[in-house]
Amino acid sequence: MRVLVLGGTRFLGPFVVDELLARKHEVAVLSRGEATFGESVRRYQGDASRLAALRRAVKSWRPDGLIDMLHRGPEHASAVADVCSGAMARSVHLSCAAVYGPSPACPVTEDAELLATDRAAPETAAQIAADQIILGAAAEGALPAVVIRLPELYGPRDPQCAEWFFARRALDGRERIALPDGGLHICHRGFVQNMAWGIAQALTAPRAAGQLYNLGEEKLYTLAQLAQGVARALDHQWEIYSVPGHLWTTPYAHTSFFDLRKARAQLRYRDRMIPRDGLELTLAWLSQHPQDDDWSWPGIPAPFDYAREEALIEKHGTKLEG
Repeated sequence: MRVLVLGGTRFLGPFVVDELLARKHEVAVLSRGEATFGESVRRYQGDASRLAALRRAVKSWRPDGLIDMLHRGPEHASAVADVCSGAMARSVHLSCAAVYGPSPACPVTEDAELLATDRAAPETAAQIAADQIILGAAAEGALPAVVIRLPELYGPRDPQCAEWFFARRALDGRERIALPDGGLHICHRGFVQNMAWGIAQALTAPRAAGQLYNLGEEKLYTLAQLAQGVARALDHQWEIYSVPGHLWTTPYAHTSFFDLRKARAQLRYRDRMIPRDGLELTLAWLSQHPQDDDWSWPGIPAPFDYAREEALIEKHGTKLEG
């Protein structure tokens, strides 16, 4: 299949391109960003969100398939639907778990209620609208599209790797770490190579056209298990303390996980790499590429305020066993 990838130069994109090439697809990328691909990948320089650039690339490459990494707003989705309707055997559009809200009823199925747009952040409301446009075009028979809602991604080359919150503590030799509410939150994550495999599956799976899939790893971890996994991968040991969630938070400190039965049945999704190995690869990369001192995470104003963390442990902490 001749596949046009919109975007594709950032974190997840190169993994998707590599997976497509491994499956013997011919690949072209339309993107403003710079990336080093092999000579077998054709490059179109331009803004894929602009109708003219998208039309030029489609007319020149004449793809059979499309993978839209930039599927984040109604204007872009409308442009893609306009250009690609009647011209593709399959298109795959990447959405996210945020559309279900921060505290959905779990496990989250594909027909779960979406966050009300008047209560959603602007980028989430835009994502919901984009999904509706593409799924509407699929329902009308104009575009054999697939929408995939991804979990929290992790892996090497992540420009804002959440695992750094934990990895830096281990590399700094911290002997104690505080987690909110017993570290019991379960946030669905996805190693980039596993997610790239699932995305490529959606491009050719016979039953996928017109469908929506939640995608994530099969193995789920609590926040406490993740913290222990980070320490183990970095050959470190620490004691984990539970502190009240209204006083302290970390990345992944919310519960949201998918029901994967539809992706397993129709995409034949299975983890190609076990999450433990994915975490070890991520942490090996972080050890060689430490994040800048100004690294931050939404909702955590001072992620490496160890003095505050120690004070919370002393006043409110309960040591977790095991």
